[in-house]
Amino acid sequence: MAIYDDSPYRKAATKLPFQFASVPRKRRALLFAVILAVTTFLLFKLFTPSQTLLFFLFSPDIAGPYGSSSPSRAAKSHDANNDILQFIDPLIGTTNGGHVFPGATLPYGMAKAVADVAAPAENAAGFVSDDNPITGFSHMHDSGTGGQPSIGNFPLFVHPGCIDDDFSKCDFSVSDRPLNRVPGSVYASPGYFSVNITNGVRAEMTTTHRSVLYRFSFPGTETLQFAKGVAPYSPLVLVDLVDLMNSRSQGSIQVYPETGRIVGDGRYAPSFGSGHYRAYFCADFKGARIRKTGTFVSNNATDGKQVLEGVGSGYQIPTGSAGAWIQFERPAEKDSILARVGVSFISVDKACENAENEIEDWDFERVEKDAREAWRDKLGVVKVDATGTSEELQTTFWSGLYRTLLSPQNYTGENPLWNSTEPYFDSFYCIWDSFRAQHPLITVVDPKAQSAMIRALLDIYRHEGKLPDCRMSFCKGFTQGGSNADVVIADAFVKGLTADIDWKTAYEAVLSDAEIEPHNWGLAGRGNLVSWHERGYIPWNDIDKNGTGPASRSISRGVEYAYNDFCISLLSQGLSKSPSLLGVSPTSKDVDLYRPNISTPWTSLTSDITKYHHRGANWRNYWNPSAKDLFRDRANSFPQVEDTPAEGQNASIPGFILQSPYVGFLQPRTLSGDFRYHPTRTCSPIQNQHSCYYDTSLDVYEGSPWLYSFFAPQSMSTLIQLMGGPQTFVERLEYYHTSGIAYMGNEQSFLTVFQFHYAGRPGLSSKWLRNYIPRMFNASVNGIPGNDDCAMGAFTTWGMGLGMFPVAGQDVYLIVPPFFKEVKVRAGVDLKSATPVPATDKRAQWAVIRTVNFDPAMQGDGGSPVYIQAAKLNGKKYTKNWITHEFFEKGGVLELVVGSEESKTWGTRKQDLPPSYYEDEKFWEEWERMDEENMAKWKEEDEARGNGEEGVWRR
Repeated sequence: MAIYDDSPYRKAATKLPFQFASVPRKRRALLFAVILAVTTFLLFKLFTPSQTLLFFLFSPDIAGPYGSSSPSRAAKSHDANNDILQFIDPLIGTTNGGHVFPGATLPYGMAKAVADVAAPAENAAGFVSDDNPITGFSHMHDSGTGGQPSIGNFPLFVHPGCIDDDFSKCDFSVSDRPLNRVPGSVYASPGYFSVNITNGVRAEMTTTHRSVLYRFSFPGTETLQFAKGVAPYSPLVLVDLVDLMNSRSQGSIQVYPETGRIVGDGRYAPSFGSGHYRAYFCADFKGARIRKTGTFVSNNATDGKQVLEGVGSGYQIPTGSAGAWIQFERPAEKDSILARVGVSFISVDKACENAENEIEDWDFERVEKDAREAWRDKLGVVKVDATGTSEELQTTFWSGLYRTLLSPQNYTGENPLWNSTEPYFDSFYCIWDSFRAQHPLITVVDPKAQSAMIRALLDIYRHEGKLPDCRMSFCKGFTQGGSNADVVIADAFVKGLTADIDWKTAYEAVLSDAEIEPHNWGLAGRGNLVSWHERGYIPWNDIDKNGTGPASRSISRGVEYAYNDFCISLLSQGLSKSPSLLGVSPTSKDVDLYRPNISTPWTSLTSDITKYHHRGANWRNYWNPSAKDLFRDRANSFPQVEDTPAEGQNASIPGFILQSPYVGFLQPRTLSGDFRYHPTRTCSPIQNQHSCYYDTSLDVYEGSPWLYSFFAPQSMSTLIQLMGGPQTFVERLEYYHTSGIAYMGNEQSFLTVFQFHYAGRPGLSSKWLRNYIPRMFNASVNGIPGNDDCAMGAFTTWGMGLGMFPVAGQDVYLIVPPFFKEVKVRAGVDLKSATPVPATDKRAQWAVIRTVNFDPAMQGDGGSPVYIQAAKLNGKKYTKNWITHEFFEKGGVLELVVGSEESKTWGTRKQDLPPSYYEDEKFWEEWERMDEENMAKWKEEDEARGNGEEGVWRR
């Protein structure tokens, strides 16, 4: 595990608690000697050998904190030099808005245990690497989300004793009980998390799929000296019904005095969606005899009541702390207590069953070992020859792959909404983020899991009528852009991931998105479909009589709708060639007669190919060739200077509106067909970045028109020509990355790093990849530039290791030189088989990416640039700058010869560029003719209404 030097705890540990700077040197030396002597005496008199001066100075709550930041015994026994887990640091991205979950879990695990921190703006995943206190230890979390904190239900909190041996003098409320962590005590690795808090408790945790095993260790002294008084050694554990968002509306809890079992449930709200969900838990304890039990509301605890019912429904407090507690005698051995917590979304009985079935033996080391083996097995499909590559880069790579597999979470068997034999995955947070890199990566490294996720999406469609764009805790999440589950489904199909998936239902689901507008398209599906179908764009002042949703984001939704429809056209084309997947006899007549089981006009696969291919070109309806890139000189502006220069004045004078040389951007249009001006840089880091979230009134979502103007991956050759040709396109794309407009904290920017490929300059994609890694993506706690969304890690995995980046929805991977000498990925044909070939078996097939002329000096952080000079695929010359999924499906060897100068020959010819699907000149001639005719018609209609663009349709 990498040690990060910028930890706030390590910085704090270097500071002395006195201001010595103003004291003369000799007096400082004398004072220091006195302090050292006193400290040495106190260490021998008051503390155990494991307790240090550093812990004493930074532990105001108790005189002698206990424990260390070392890993558990199981972790130590497996951290060999060749163990990939040593290069995984779950703490990467746990500050600076990364919202990464760093605790104990399994791949796609439902149970996710970690210490929760009182940091409202940052604790979406529970833990944050800052100096805020710890509020408890909870058992379910989401990773990398934006918005409000997610899940974090039923936290435990542990006191080693209560003042005067009076349980009522312990702190129970979530607002009163938080305590600081001991500096430098946090340790995280796959399947394990530990931290010491300043009341002397060390908390360790590991998980199975639906259960958590905690080990709480104590100082072992007869009494504990707190700031408020003396507490006899008698541990008290409480369970609170709160969640991270404090959203509980109902809840109940009960403690059984004879056994110490605590069970409960609650009704909570999702963090980025609509509705409610119920969660249940079952907690058992082992290691000490029970003294007392009881319940609490806020900070008022009693041992006279063992049950709370209806908490949050007319109770004393609708939300906030309420729960049960149990106090123990001194632990019988090892000064530790085990807590086993099962969780469920079905019932308390199911939560208890999960815990009893998965952790029957109460063996902490066994559970942790199994968790680590699960991660080794899942990550073992990738092998890396990291000769010459720094530990920091290895940690960045492996930690990115690890984070990719944290979510979506496998809730199969825990779905309370409907009975089904299909898999159920949740925490699709959100497909708008993950379709671009994460799901294509899972398709490569874990195709069985990706198939199961698609089956889960289709089962949601069967029972709720629409594919989700975002989903969490069995609730509908908000739709941020298009219906991008369509892209996920098409991506799987074009890459041959067809086994076990009901393609008839899949096709019906994507056509439902394309054709049927739901009542609330803010939660699923698409809006403004009448205008989309008739006009090919979403008017800025549209009237939507068929559904409701945020009347905004017309540009960003429009270009995503266009790409969704294009992907549907690829799916239509593929199914027409494999009609048996639809249960249709493979004859052309039967294919033409095929009709999906949804209430749409008559359709067939043949007609669908044409219709959705044509709609896939609708992005161009937003292209305003005369739109200018206007901006203010912010650095030298003066309020008294008018925005518009007077006649004869120089427009470049500081304070005036300036203009870059780039003309032509996506812009909103009105019902009459006219363009409105939307500032091209708004929603970028240099202009009103935080003005375009879900509640925006603007026409773009979490990105500027500059960014969205590059999003036409289905028709890049057309876009390049609209932007002035390859050379101007390259200059413009480089300007985007150098001017501060680009923001790599959102996934839409990922593809722009690699789009130089389409203009015959693949070397520049490598250049910009290495500009962002490791400058923005690295092995520090703030080592990602935005919410992880389980997709930031996919970006580094693709670029650093696999040496490619996917164009999601197409069978296209753009090739760049990796950061390693050689990377091997298990071929999908082995991973998808019913009995996969073990990785150690010589029959196992691998996709090998090998760097020829590899030089460690080329790898990131100010090193020499890296450009591909030539390539071979299975020993044969390979000139294309992209490759298909067949390489990952069947295996092979891709050799990339690299050098320090950009090649003028490799991947630069037109025949070597990635495909563009709209190169037919007649298609665009017809499109322009129809647009002119439609414009004339729309203007007549607008004039007939007598409203104009400033009429009743204005937002």
